[in-house]
Amino acid sequence: WLKISGRLLCFRHVVGAPFIAMPRAASLLAFVAWSLDAAVARGVVDFPKDVRQRNVVRVSELACDDCVTLDTLYKTNNLVFLLFYERALVGKHHYKASIIDGFHAACAELRWSHVVCGAVDMVDDKAYAQRYIDPKTAPAHIVVRGGQPVAIQKRHLERLMAKPGDKETILWHLRDLLTSDRSPNALDISLEVGGAEAFARALRSYRVVIAGAVDRDDEESRDAFRAAAQRLVFSGEVPMKVEPPSSSSAKKGKGALHAQKDIGFVLALGSKALAGSNLTKGAAAAFVGGKRQTEEVQLGTKKPSEAAMLEALRSVALLVLQAGAAPAVGEGGGKKRKRKGKGATREL
Repeated sequence: WLKISGRLLCFRHVVGAPFIAMPRAASLLAFVAWSLDAAVARGVVDFPKDVRQRNVVRVSELACDDCVTLDTLYKTNNLVFLLFYERALVGKHHYKASIIDGFHAACAELRWSHVVCGAVDMVDDKAYAQRYIDPKTAPAHIVVRGGQPVAIQKRHLERLMAKPGDKETILWHLRDLLTSDRSPNALDISLEVGGAEAFARALRSYRVVIAGAVDRDDEESRDAFRAAAQRLVFSGEVPMKVEPPSSSSAKKGKGALHAQKDIGFVLALGSKALAGSNLTKGAAAAFVGGKRQTEEVQLGTKKPSEAAMLEALRSVALLVLQAGAAPAVGEGGGKKRKRKGKGATREL
């Protein structure tokens, strides 16, 4: 066993097929370290679809297909919701099990959003937990912004403890800590709407809207649209901000409810949502100030893949970005091509 770049690796020699074919051990170690870093430096968008739908990645020092280190999780995701637990306790204690179940339910609700969840099993990675909590208090979760834990207040603890594991309470907790926006979709990158009025209301909520339309029953296309939107934001191709709460609003739990945002992705479901919207089912277009500004782009085949959705949404986004209709800098989930100002400040 060797520990390289903070990860545990096991090397095996197969009879008749020696592993070492390089002249120096140092070169071998450098190659392995490079290969490992290239393999694990990935964000949630690089995981299989089922992991992205659950929106929970395993955070561990172990080298496994579904693992990332804590440092990698922070580097590739700006907003993180992190659970510390022990798998031996799962299902054996109702109170503790409810906290774990509530965490997973809230994370699934936040799939395709700005928030990425990670779970640390203290059986394997107790040292991670010791950075932030007393392991005896597990299960416990923390909220992290820009690699730094966000301080919570008494009112958060009171509400979370009053309803342990309650999904809606956890979602309120996250919104209250991470943004001054008090709307239910404050942490979402995309939202789904049904009905003409709901679509019109969504258009009024953003200065720029990249909209698409699919059948309500087409779950695959719905997921593909939202997954592609998340990938565009996390890659930095489409700038989108999650403004942190001001010090006054954070203390009082108040914030903007109806403030118009810069840019958003909206998916119209069914024919009713398209009434008067000037958008055809199976297509995408950009709206500025509530009016369509680009030609329609087809989303792909009858059941388009995420790759097809990505290409369609990217082409629509480029049209409005190049025209200067959308902001130039944003706060995505991971890699950013361009960013102004200072990095995230310490909040704890």
